[in-house]
Amino acid sequence: MNLTLFTVAGCVRCAIAKTFMAENGLAYEELDAIAEGRERFGQCYRAHRGAIFRGKEGIEFPVLVQGDEIRQGVAAALAWLCAGTGLDGYIGRNELSKGWVGGVHVSGGAPAAVDGLVAVLGLLKANGLKLQLDTDGRNPAVLQRLLEHGIGDRVVMDLKGPKPLYSALVGSPIESEDVHRSMRLVVRFPEFRFETTVAPVPGTGEGPERLRYLTPDEIGETALWLKEATGSHRQPYVLRAFDPQSSASGRFRSAAAPPPGSLVRHRTAARRHQVLSEIQSSLDASSGP
Repeated sequence: MNLTLFTVAGCVRCAIAKTFMAENGLAYEELDAIAEGRERFGQCYRAHRGAIFRGKEGIEFPVLVQGDEIRQGVAAALAWLCAGTGLDGYIGRNELSKGWVGGVHVSGGAPAAVDGLVAVLGLLKANGLKLQLDTDGRNPAVLQRLLEHGIGDRVVMDLKGPKPLYSALVGSPIESEDVHRSMRLVVRFPEFRFETTVAPVPGTGEGPERLRYLTPDEIGETALWLKEATGSHRQPYVLRAFDPQSSASGRFRSAAAPPPGSLVRHRTAARRHQVLSEIQSSLDASSGP
């Protein structure tokens, strides 16, 4: 298969990948990225700079290479070895450390591939790693399967906004019952929280599309929906300031960033239905739409 695995000495996640490959009879070349394989890894990094992420704590290993395909992190490497591109929608970039694996997007993959997802995440859990899952309400059946298998130590639900605007905020049609069901499932995991980014909403009037931010009333509606779905007004609920520069949509990068303190009224509206609502610093907020 012409597989190359870049590792570093003492890396527990690298050891998990190597054990899996050995147990499944997969031939590969292992190179220590900071020892004898340093030059080769440097070449690989420069050639695939967009595919290898360097975070605050440096580059996460292992890095699996097969031709032009790069898979960074143990979850992404095992997903590639088990299913090729079949789990790409589910397994993304991990930015967690200290025994945690993130970048598991429950809403991002094909429901038909859920068995492969359960297998990969189950293997990581069996090796002592903690898993953070994220969802925006799509694929509740996948979230249900993970719950049934005891997979998921923490779930973060990106609750996009109120029911009438949900599809527009997600960017694709979504049944409100799926979102409702996902909220009910999230609170059954060992640890969880709900987040809403106070983001721009595409306008629906005639003429050129206009952008506006979610209003305090709309955040209040979202908090009420959360209360109705879960039966509690004391859910951990975080409001996040929108960061135009981090937006995945070029359409939103030209939007003006909300001024400091602008979310206070949103929090007040949210607390009418979720008394634990708080504001996350805009410096820590990631992109919305």
